[in-house]
Amino acid sequence: MRSKKRNRKYFILLLIPLVVGLLAFRHALFPVQGKPVVDKDSLTSPSYVQTLIRYQRYYPFIRYDRNYIEWSDFSAIQSFFTKISQTPNRKLKILHIGDSHLQSDFPTGYIRERMQELFGYGGRGLVFPYKAAGTHPAYDYRTFCNGNWDYTRNIQREAVLDMGVIGATIRTSDSTAGFKIVFREGFIRPGFTVIKLFCKQDSLSYDIRLKTGGSSSPILLSCNNYASKKAYIEIKLSKPSDTLEFIINKTEKKQNFFECYGIQVESNEDKGVLYNSIGINGAGYKSILKQRLFGKQLPSVDPDLVVIDLGANDFYAGGFNAADLEKDLSAIIDTIKRACPAACIIVSNSQDIFYKRRRSIPQCKDFMELTKRVAMAKKCAFYDYYDVAGGSNSMTLWCKAGLGRNDKIHLSAPGYYVRGELLLNAMLNSYRLSLARFRNDSLDAQKYIIDTTSLKKYFVDEINIKQEKNEKEPKAVYNEPEQETESGDKIYYTIRSGDNLGSIAEKYGTTVSNLQYWNGLRGTKIVAGETIVIYKKGAGADKLQNKTTVEQKQYVKPKQDAIVPNTVQSSRKGNYKVTSGDSLWSIAKKYGTTVEAIKKANKLSSDKLSIGQTLIIP
Repeated sequence: MRSKKRNRKYFILLLIPLVVGLLAFRHALFPVQGKPVVDKDSLTSPSYVQTLIRYQRYYPFIRYDRNYIEWSDFSAIQSFFTKISQTPNRKLKILHIGDSHLQSDFPTGYIRERMQELFGYGGRGLVFPYKAAGTHPAYDYRTFCNGNWDYTRNIQREAVLDMGVIGATIRTSDSTAGFKIVFREGFIRPGFTVIKLFCKQDSLSYDIRLKTGGSSSPILLSCNNYASKKAYIEIKLSKPSDTLEFIINKTEKKQNFFECYGIQVESNEDKGVLYNSIGINGAGYKSILKQRLFGKQLPSVDPDLVVIDLGANDFYAGGFNAADLEKDLSAIIDTIKRACPAACIIVSNSQDIFYKRRRSIPQCKDFMELTKRVAMAKKCAFYDYYDVAGGSNSMTLWCKAGLGRNDKIHLSAPGYYVRGELLLNAMLNSYRLSLARFRNDSLDAQKYIIDTTSLKKYFVDEINIKQEKNEKEPKAVYNEPEQETESGDKIYYTIRSGDNLGSIAEKYGTTVSNLQYWNGLRGTKIVAGETIVIYKKGAGADKLQNKTTVEQKQYVKPKQDAIVPNTVQSSRKGNYKVTSGDSLWSIAKKYGTTVEAIKKANKLSSDKLSIGQTLIIP
């Protein structure tokens, strides 16, 4: 007996340093800013979540201080917040429904990549063979088709085919037809091996042969299980593939059609974030209501959160019918709640847009008020994107900053990343408040404004935020964008009057076709004031010269840790005179040095600069 007690004592003594070492290792892996708190590396720690909130760059017309998800009853968002903390052990599924702002997936792609960096990779989500439906796919994959296909999109007046969650359907009676989805390099992660084919399962349906990249033999799929309760056929690959080719396979004489509603790509583990983004150019509330299979397929997607992010197309070119809009939005919410009663819903709205580039549409504000009223009445959460983006006439400011396109409706690629950044940080801001036991019956962004002096810590780029007496709005030293800025292996070029794609391509040693691919341009028309991206030589750009290459890239988004400075890098060194808006960080980037080197060369004890001050550039 004594021997057993002695052994147990020695075991405990040996275990103590091991546990201490593991705790120290965990702390090294998860450093946290701010004051030490209990479980500081946990997703249930407000201080830790606060370190995840960041913005690339400050724009004075954006109301960062009001960037929250709001609610009138905490139960509207509580389960989603609870599930964020469970992502290491449970997959968090989000469905984001939109229009032309989402079809290319720029804002939602940013959110997906950033959330997966933070919480884990749960899969790519829903994709669609858009080529067969006569339109374009998202930025991270391309689609091809052969044979004869009929299609329906939810913007068409008459819905010839039934549509599901995605809002588009393709159908063929051609037994030689097929389609292919090719993902761009880097977007299919290890573990993305679960494929779900949403299709009509019927005794008369053709079967399918699925060919994947690197596989010599196809996978045979039966589409005849019409008694199946699932809306999809699930395939588990032995390894992830960036190419999915679906080929019609007629195995019985009676088979005469195949109907497809989309494909979902997931990870094989139940953890991380699965962010599904679906958008159809020109879609509105009435478009969603045309999707007769929407409610039936929604349980198969099984979202924890649904973001309703459209509606402006219902009043853009015509009268604002508040009664119809309210009725349609309520019907969509009711459909979602019937299909997935445990899902939370966030209702968003449109930012300021212009009609035919001439005037701001005042009904955007009416639409904001309507969406908030319906969201609160239906016990949904609400995101006031209209107000956060700047409110009335703010689109002019977005365009001047290179964030908006000339039509004053759509955004440039950098603009869409700002839009995605705002929504993600709104979620994190409100999640942080909920963890800090902010469990009030309501959260109103107009009443709970972030302290202006605390904003600076959220920005990657160094800024100067000033607050004048009796002013609620943050003020900042802001410079109009330079014609050319750099970020990693990319150059952001602001188009000037007289520019054309040929002259820009010649200047940067690339081709017009590359510029079109990188920026999603269908033609050669460009507009002064807009911003385009250019890849540098030796950073993968040279691989894109051959347009026929299957793996040719389109414009790829900057990674979250890329910084878009206000100045151009230069190899010149010597003395520099400080001007308005300068910071040590921007000057260091301009001359290819570091803040520490400049401070050391000039014997500076702080980062503070004065206009007219002369600095030695080491």
